[in-house]
Amino acid sequence: PGRTGPFLFDDFSNLATLGDYGRIDTWWKVVAFLTSGFAGPTGRPLSLATFLLDARNWPAAPEAFKLTNVAIHLLNGALLAGLSAALARALGLARQPAAWAGVLSAGLWLLDPFWVSTTLYVVQRMAMLAATFVFAGLWGYAHGRALLAQGRRRAGYAWMSASLALGTLLAVLSKENGALLPLLAWLLEALVFDRRHTAMEQCGRAFLTWRWVFIRLPALAVLGYLATFLPGLWTGATAGRDFTPLQRLLTESRILWTYLGDIWLARTHDGGLFHDDIVLSTGLLQPLSTLFAALGILVLIAFAALSRWARHPVVAAAGVAVGFYLAGQVMESTWLQLELAFEHRNYLPAGLMFLPLAIGVVGVRSSFVANASKLDLTPIQPRRWPIWFAIALLALFALQTARRADVWGKPFQQALVWAREHPDSPRAQGYLANSWSNTGNTPEAARLLDAALRKQPHSLILLINRAGVACAQGQAPQGLRASLLRAARTANLGDNVTQYQFGKLLDGMGDCAAFGPGFGQDLVAAALANPHAAQTTVQRDLLHREAQAALAAGQAQ
Repeated sequence: PGRTGPFLFDDFSNLATLGDYGRIDTWWKVVAFLTSGFAGPTGRPLSLATFLLDARNWPAAPEAFKLTNVAIHLLNGALLAGLSAALARALGLARQPAAWAGVLSAGLWLLDPFWVSTTLYVVQRMAMLAATFVFAGLWGYAHGRALLAQGRRRAGYAWMSASLALGTLLAVLSKENGALLPLLAWLLEALVFDRRHTAMEQCGRAFLTWRWVFIRLPALAVLGYLATFLPGLWTGATAGRDFTPLQRLLTESRILWTYLGDIWLARTHDGGLFHDDIVLSTGLLQPLSTLFAALGILVLIAFAALSRWARHPVVAAAGVAVGFYLAGQVMESTWLQLELAFEHRNYLPAGLMFLPLAIGVVGVRSSFVANASKLDLTPIQPRRWPIWFAIALLALFALQTARRADVWGKPFQQALVWAREHPDSPRAQGYLANSWSNTGNTPEAARLLDAALRKQPHSLILLINRAGVACAQGQAPQGLRASLLRAARTANLGDNVTQYQFGKLLDGMGDCAAFGPGFGQDLVAAALANPHAAQTTVQRDLLHREAQAALAAGQAQ
């Protein structure tokens, strides 16, 4: 049902270049589009290439894009089933139980309602494709590792080398977190394939050299790159955000637990795309939950590390799932100055989340001895309750996914739900107000924004949206002009969303009679006095607007 929903937010900025050169029907136009990406350091050309499967001009209908995302999600489920089965096999399950465990684990992941916002938000195809190549690369690596253990060294090395090299390259060209593939392979090597330090005995010294070249050195290079941003923890550089790297790191410890609850509990709320209402952690005790969250993360890390000595496959798989999740969050949920929270950041890290549950449901004997890689455990005699439990869990996830997808197919209902679930989010309240305005009900939009402004009177996002409603009504309420000027002098104009919306407000001032002539120039002047305007991109835009206003007034000097 969600396929009928509209494009949202970053969809427009990333897809609008489909129409920059007219219909894309020649090679030079294809190259121009593929090199137009700005979402990350690489430009993510592989992800951009897949958008050409859905449209070659702009504007375009969103349904084809969303259906392609659904197809990629299904493909990822199939890849994950293969990877999970290979890992279950390596942990000691017999071939058939391992296959069923893989299917159940991937099925639960595939139907988890938490991925609705990833799958139906078109631009998050970038995150989905990165996961595609990571899952494929790890599955190929697991297959090659099994061949190597069987003595088929040439085939084993070919599979492992090609899978890790190509998988990492293609994943990075989809989205930058694909660079975590070697780190995730290192984790699987430590917690699954070489749990008992038998690599030298089983595979020979050559494998140890290969492992350093293809797994450890690339993983250390990625970790080293991330470490270059560590000085921000004590310098406090905000990089245009409303928080420092240390505050972000502390806050993420709480956010990770929220993510885990949403993944496992299939909660009835939608979550959505707005998370600007998250309370910052300004210290370990502010709020106090930060301390418990951080300690909980340390416990999870310790559990994952100790699980390599577990004697039961469920415990071992739990350690793998925890370690995989935390390693997968290293790039986007630590100290890099990104937005605080997005659900799609869990899409790859949660890939193995349900593997221990699936192994437990399939059932193995408890006599799990040390050398798991040489075991072929006999399944317990089939029992009915695990089967019914698995069916009930899959059905619950499917129902919740259908419910969320239905909301995503109804834009106005979606705006209502997001505003209700995030009453303290200026972005969510502004989005609903804009939806009311689009229906022609500007009085309701004004009422909603006025109520939000009584709680957050200095929010530039709310003030910008209120100004838009005032322009539509042709009349500004008392005090709005002064509040806008004050916020323009003090608000964080370096924030991408605020900067974009402030620019839209300035663009619309020429046709707005509610504030009188010259108010746009007053806003620019106020913003130039803002300390955040010292950032290059902000200052450049403001100075450009000031120069345009001067030219329009005949003041060329």
